[in-house]
Amino acid sequence: MAKKLNQKQKKENFIIDNDSKANWALRKIRHMKEKQNKNKELAKSQIEKIQEEIDEIEHWLEKENEKIQNNIDFMKSKLKNYAYDLKDDNPDLKTHNLPFGALKFRKRRAKWNYDDDKLLEFAESNLQEAVKIKKKVDKRKLKKKAEVVGEKAVLEDTGEVIDGIKVVQRPEKFKVDVDI
Repeated sequence: MAKKLNQKQKKENFIIDNDSKANWALRKIRHMKEKQNKNKELAKSQIEKIQEEIDEIEHWLEKENEKIQNNIDFMKSKLKNYAYDLKDDNPDLKTHNLPFGALKFRKRRAKWNYDDDKLLEFAESNLQEAVKIKKKVDKRKLKKKAEVVGEKAVLEDTGEVIDGIKVVQRPEKFKVDVDI
């Protein structure tokens, strides 16, 4: 316990204050990144071995469930034939309840298939109220015409404040590049 505290204090007290220490730290990072890459390679090889077993199990599952699904589909087709026989005897039949389920008929709305280009052309000529127009600001062009003043964007030509924009200044991004 005391050893861990001592190591923690050493880490906290460690300061990089010259190029030699900075270069040492970069070398340490390089070695740690190499270790990470070795760990990734080891993990990848283990995952590949396990993945083969997973693929084998998934293939088995797919084959077995396909057989079962074929039986389900067969039974459903026979039930459908029986249900239509019942409907022939009783045209108003909607549901036929049985102890383990029900055979049901439900009306469905017609499906509309659209040719969007032809439909838009027709609607623009005959049904203006059914045409939607989506407006959107071209932000790239806007930035070319504006400049930042504090937290606001203003038009360069007139100085008019552009409503709907709040400019947030962000600090520099720091990055360490290590050559591997």
